[in-house]
Amino acid sequence: MVDFKTYEIVKLEDVAEYARAKQGKTYPAGTSTLQISATRGGIGFLSEPGYVHTKNVAIIPQTGIDPLYFNIAMQRNIDLFMHKYATGINIQEHEVGKFPIYLHDYETQKAIVAMFRQLEHEMMVERDTVNALKDLKNNMLSNMFV
Repeated sequence: MVDFKTYEIVKLEDVAEYARAKQGKTYPAGTSTLQISATRGGIGFLSEPGYVHTKNVAIIPQTGIDPLYFNIAMQRNIDLFMHKYATGINIQEHEVGKFPIYLHDYETQKAIVAMFRQLEHEMMVERDTVNALKDLKNNMLSNMFV
């Protein structure tokens, strides 16, 4: 049963593997990234296998945790984490393990991911509509003086 109000607060180091990204290494799809050098708390996500810049930490959640849900959970708490652990413009790599993760059961994780994917789809449709209207405006303006 999906229950958004029941979750466990855990440390990142207890539910994921993390290490500073290595140049030239390919990381698997589902890897989250956290910029720790010259950062404002940038979080990224690899939707397909790829490289991660060395100023980031690559984070791979354990089996049984949806990777996109894990990324969403990180985005939820990045401000709190930055306020507590950022030293100037950097974060110490060993501090990343203390990142708080709100961990729901797997069924709830899947429901949250489905909702975020639906929102992303709707945002893409709206973006396409805005771009089409901009193109229409430009065409009408250019034909106005012909």
